[in-house]
Amino acid sequence: MAQIFQVQHVPDLTTRGMGVHPDAEPLVYDNPRIDAPVPGAVWTGEVAGAQAVLRLPAPERWNGKLIVGVTPAVRTERSLDLLLSDIVIQHGYAFVACDKGTPGLVLRDPARSMAEWVPVHRTLTEFAIHQVTRHYGQAPSRVYISGVSNGGYVTRRMLEEHPELYDGGVEWEGVFWHPSARHLLTTLPVWVADYPVVANWRGDRTPGERAKARERMLEAGLHAASEPYWHQYFLAYWVVSLWLYGRNLDPAWEPFAADWSNDWLQDPCALAAYPWRDRLDIVAERVATFANTGNIGKPLLSVAGNWDCLVPFRHHAAAYREAVAAQGKAHLHRMYEVEAGNHVDGMLRMACGAQQPVQPFYEAALYHLERWVEQSVEPPASGLYRRVTDFWDGPLFTASQVRAAAGMTGDPAEQEP
Repeated sequence: MAQIFQVQHVPDLTTRGMGVHPDAEPLVYDNPRIDAPVPGAVWTGEVAGAQAVLRLPAPERWNGKLIVGVTPAVRTERSLDLLLSDIVIQHGYAFVACDKGTPGLVLRDPARSMAEWVPVHRTLTEFAIHQVTRHYGQAPSRVYISGVSNGGYVTRRMLEEHPELYDGGVEWEGVFWHPSARHLLTTLPVWVADYPVVANWRGDRTPGERAKARERMLEAGLHAASEPYWHQYFLAYWVVSLWLYGRNLDPAWEPFAADWSNDWLQDPCALAAYPWRDRLDIVAERVATFANTGNIGKPLLSVAGNWDCLVPFRHHAAAYREAVAAQGKAHLHRMYEVEAGNHVDGMLRMACGAQQPVQPFYEAALYHLERWVEQSVEPPASGLYRRVTDFWDGPLFTASQVRAAAGMTGDPAEQEP
């Protein structure tokens, strides 16, 4: 199942002791507070073809539980160190995460698939349960799963396909992959084609042309108030994501077969020409092999910002809520819409504006899940939340983010829903 299991004992499992990985810092607006060292043991190695990390607090610090972290995008097993690990480790959880087996540009090979992620995480979870049991002399009393973005998608899938492994999950801004949905290959082409028109890069676009292009971008899911941040997401995510997922899901379209070029960030015409409407059936056949069903078997709390510039709330968070309800599982699900929350909290470091970090809501949702599963305390109702203080009245390791949000330009609570 994995390499020989040999742990390294360390004086502190948090990033204060282990260091901050360069893949972790871009995901958070501010590092979570660390109150004290958490001694324990750490294992790194390969599980089911994925690079993994397992952190085990000292026996006297262990709370008896395990949390499986699911990394976003195509990032490494260390990418959740600040966003999730530092928080749950301080609560005494054992923590495990992996790189899904497809880090970096692995998915540019169409022979590889996002369908691999479910079996990888099944094996990872079984491995972690076995090693936690071996290490502490008893099985974990609870096993939770939590992920972000495509890690949120995997969290949903695991509760759909393997609910017997978990007691519940929390997902943040999960991607909704479904053959009939407005998934990434139906929205990214619109944004990549129309943003240069809206921004008038050529300098000759008429006001009418720009207005129509903006309308198309909004129809594809973007929130009008998020427009100041479109340029950031164009450069960091839209173009490269269209190329990578396009190459994986529709490799027969010739421009996707080309190697990545930074020139596309100045002139994306080659990729922007993707005829997504004409190729819906082709992509749908591939997506159907790993699509969400909404048929969750354990409690799931979902958190998503309604200014999300990559995984727009309407087509992903709201669409998944509807899928769960259609399966008759709404009683197991809560969907929390965060006012003025975007996709990547780390990008707020460059330009906060009226945005607010989503991570405090995510951390609070983890505590709501614990109370729901372990104490039968109903979590807050699904709906729109403007301030984290309306959502959680206890302490947060991300409290500094809450204070920082108060100093941002504008007040999210005063924005139009």
